[in-house]
Amino acid sequence: METIILLPPLAATARTWRRQVDAFGTDFSVLTPDLPGHGSTPGPFTLDRAVAEVTGLLDREPGPVHLVGLSLSATVAVQACLARPGRLDSLVLSGGIAAPPPALAVQRAVAALVPARVMAQLAARVLAPTLGGLPESERARTVSEATEDFRAVGRRTYLDALRELARTDLRPRLGEVTTPTLVLCGSRDKANLRGAQELAEGIPAARLEIVPGVGHLWHLERPEIFSRTIGDFVRENAL
Repeated sequence: METIILLPPLAATARTWRRQVDAFGTDFSVLTPDLPGHGSTPGPFTLDRAVAEVTGLLDREPGPVHLVGLSLSATVAVQACLARPGRLDSLVLSGGIAAPPPALAVQRAVAALVPARVMAQLAARVLAPTLGGLPESERARTVSEATEDFRAVGRRTYLDALRELARTDLRPRLGEVTTPTLVLCGSRDKANLRGAQELAEGIPAARLEIVPGVGHLWHLERPEIFSRTIGDFVRENAL
């Protein structure tokens, strides 16, 4: 059985992929590791430690592997791919960036001043209106889990991750990625549209898809569309 590894966004844990695990579980082996400083994985967070966690999984998996990175984890996924050339059968990058955008400095400044509990409340208020397509009970559960994860991660890990992103420019090495790659971005994820374009332009075997009507965390907003999009691409590149 082929394996899909799903890497969560910043301030989320493995349970953010609950709906995708349900969707993929009958056809694929699904792994959902936590990033350093998140969930069951001890901190502190650094990109090197995050990449080491992923390459360790790749080294232990005997068969074909497909890697999915979302937001912060898109950067982790690209670096893991570069660290193990030829190991992946496909790579999916959603809402990722190739280099730090100007808005990242503002995000870091706000995160340095606002308590983690307040940031979690603000994040929940932003997330909740995007989940209108889910049943009410599922919407409430999703917002509750996301808020709990954000609070548990805390400001230290959040700032560590933003600092790492702020000093990481993937563009000089994107041409070394030979794995078939699907670059995704929601049409409402304005902050990351340019980053998605840069990733797709830099990776020779990449295809860019802008997903209409969704935002940054569209695996939560429209889980069925996300799962179908990823599943179709993985099957295209399955052995």
